[in-house]
Amino acid sequence: MPELVDLEPARQKEIIDLEKAQEGKDYFALLELKPGASIDEVKQAFVDFALRYHPDRYAGLNMGTFRARIERIFRRVLEAHTVLSTPDKREAYLRSNPRLRGGAASAPAASESVPQEPLAGDEERRAERQERLSRHPYLARTHRLTELMVRSKAAIAKGDFEQAYAALNQVVSLDPKNREAAAMLADVRKRHDEQRAKTELQRGIDLEKQQDLPKALDSYKKASSLDPQNADAAFRAAKTAKTLGLDWNEIRIHAQRAVDMAPDSVAYRLFLAQVYLEGKAGNLAKRQLEAVLKLEPKNAEATALLRKSRWPF
Repeated sequence: MPELVDLEPARQKEIIDLEKAQEGKDYFALLELKPGASIDEVKQAFVDFALRYHPDRYAGLNMGTFRARIERIFRRVLEAHTVLSTPDKREAYLRSNPRLRGGAASAPAASESVPQEPLAGDEERRAERQERLSRHPYLARTHRLTELMVRSKAAIAKGDFEQAYAALNQVVSLDPKNREAAAMLADVRKRHDEQRAKTELQRGIDLEKQQDLPKALDSYKKASSLDPQNADAAFRAAKTAKTLGLDWNEIRIHAQRAVDMAPDSVAYRLFLAQVYLEGKAGNLAKRQLEAVLKLEPKNAEATALLRKSRWPF
């Protein structure tokens, strides 16, 4: 009978079958890899496995006896990953199991049946060994780095860039030479800032509707700072600053950024032209208006402002 836990019966059966299937498998087989698979393949297989069976994925659920099953399953695969992804441990393991080196020379004949060697000892001895290993500073650090990388990739897959950013920051702090983590962190930081910029932009729009223009301006400026490519945030910052009568140069900077990011926007160029006219910069206003008329030859507002820029009297 299915156990009364927060798992579908089919999922319960899958976990029970996997736990049984792991018994007696070599480290490559535990990761569902062919003998001799590369370290990169081992790492990727472990990440794929952890995304489905890492105990953290079941936090907060009523798991009953399945929590211990999941932990045993993951512990075995973690041990396989640790050995096969660490060069000296991998070589020692392959020396003890030469048939697992892979390649035609080490492959058994089709008629041969090579029994798989069990993992060391019974369940209690395996758990005791794993506990001792987990207390080793190097392995504890390796385990922590692996956990953080798995967590960050899962968070990225969900679009949770804040959690991914936090996890990758820890990885880079623990392992400054980790190029993969550094590259991921740079990408996640950008996407995290873009996500925060959208939040601040929407907050500014809501505050503007509530007529709280000073706070709206702060949100628009934050959004523009977090995502310099966000033309809408820069444009709204410029317009709000103008409404509040703030410094002309600050208005110009935001308006110019909006045009730089979206040069085909007629609205942005018209606004920047108006800002230049108010700042007595007729020649600069003229350039913007001429650009507008190239985009929209019959734009009446641009035509009128261009006339004004030529003959301000």
